[in-house]
Amino acid sequence: MVTGQHTSRQQTAAMATAKQPRSILKKTYPATTSSKEDRDREVALYHANLIQQRKEIEFNILISTETLIDYPLAKAPYDASNPSPTDAKTFKQLLRPFQPSDYDALILERNINEKCGYTLCPNFRIKDSGGGKYRIIGTNGKAKDFKVVEKEELEKWCSEACAKRALYVRVQLSESPAWEREAAGSTVNIDLLDEPKSENSAIVDGLEKMNLDGGRDTKMQDAADLALERGDKGLAAKSGLVDVKIQEKDIQRPAEAPSLRADDLTGRLDTMHLTLEGHTPEFGSRRQRRHIEELEDEDDKDMDWKI
Repeated sequence: MVTGQHTSRQQTAAMATAKQPRSILKKTYPATTSSKEDRDREVALYHANLIQQRKEIEFNILISTETLIDYPLAKAPYDASNPSPTDAKTFKQLLRPFQPSDYDALILERNINEKCGYTLCPNFRIKDSGGGKYRIIGTNGKAKDFKVVEKEELEKWCSEACAKRALYVRVQLSESPAWEREAAGSTVNIDLLDEPKSENSAIVDGLEKMNLDGGRDTKMQDAADLALERGDKGLAAKSGLVDVKIQEKDIQRPAEAPSLRADDLTGRLDTMHLTLEGHTPEFGSRRQRRHIEELEDEDDKDMDWKI
């Protein structure tokens, strides 16, 4: 009896010391060594860095606004339609963190200094001395082609062309703040309605227009070579074009008006109800004739007994 009790105790001890299976339904987390105060401190530092980053971006936007008030820096021969490459590059770089509201603030600051709202325009804004709040523009001699615009909106620019240039830039700006864009890793690239035409681009355009093969028209020659490969022997083989001539047919007899004589309708009374815009489908007329022939054959058969 004592031996049995001793054996049961050993089994119970062995089961207690054995490793219990891990449940797959419960997720275990490793024990953290940091205290609650340390975790709170890390969260506070994270939000403090975000606030500091936001302040720095807003300060940079303010400095960029003050800088762009005095633009453009380059003088003639540059203008709004052909701005200076240096001014255009700086303008697009400084506008990247801007939101549309920041861009509106820049236009307002330039208007306060009596300048055109488009940053790359050196002209002064127009001022309408007339009374009233609204103006009608774009009549062009037609009663329906006009727009009603506020006078204050018209006075932001020196011309309608600069208004289009400024609004073309505005629609490319992002509505989300710059600090959120940097966290997401997205950037804004600005394009101008009138990109600057530098000397290098003019040289490249000139090289593209130059004929570097001794006056030989490459497009025409390539077309002629292709025509020869196809086996053309005529004009297409010489110039690369297909010789197509369109000529009207010469009609000798005079045109006759359509007639509605009774003899023209003879033989068409049985199929006239099938006529559609002057055309009678063949399947209808054939079926009608076949039906008439069958009726005639039946009448002949019915009269055979009287003979």
